[in-house]
Amino acid sequence: MLRLVEHTISMIHRAGFPVSIVSSDPAVTAWGAAHVEHLVPEPSVGGLDAAALAGVSTVPGPWIVVHADLPALTSEDVAVSARLAGSTTVIAPSRDGGTSLIGSNVGPQSFSYGPGSFRRHLSATRGRATILVRPGLALDLDRPWDLIALDRLGYVFGETAEVDPRDL
Repeated sequence: MLRLVEHTISMIHRAGFPVSIVSSDPAVTAWGAAHVEHLVPEPSVGGLDAAALAGVSTVPGPWIVVHADLPALTSEDVAVSARLAGSTTVIAPSRDGGTSLIGSNVGPQSFSYGPGSFRRHLSATRGRATILVRPGLALDLDRPWDLIALDRLGYVFGETAEVDPRDL
């Protein structure tokens, strides 16, 4: 997992943006202090929804929430997402119907992660969001078969891979 986090942080930094980590785990915050610009205490209740809201609440202006389980994420994925978030709400669905990335130029009222979260996040925008489909954002690692899909795509972790979106 640490390699995935390092990869995600690296891609965000390469795109020219600061990184915040939301966590209350002492080991994560100690590690994060040397690798990111901001550490945000994770709320004790509310799970991922509350954690995302806590992180976004510390960001002035446009923001994006990028999850660290995206092994094919590229700096271009981040840059495109950030450009879109500067003028609208952007949502990137994962191939299983989840939300890999969400961002906006306005503060969120709430988040709604979990199975099928893409539809809930999109519904919350009342149709005023840009849907961003990119290979680096589509494949997240939630289940064992996601690793099989990653292998079938020929992806070697830590290297850039050419991925055909039709294969996702």
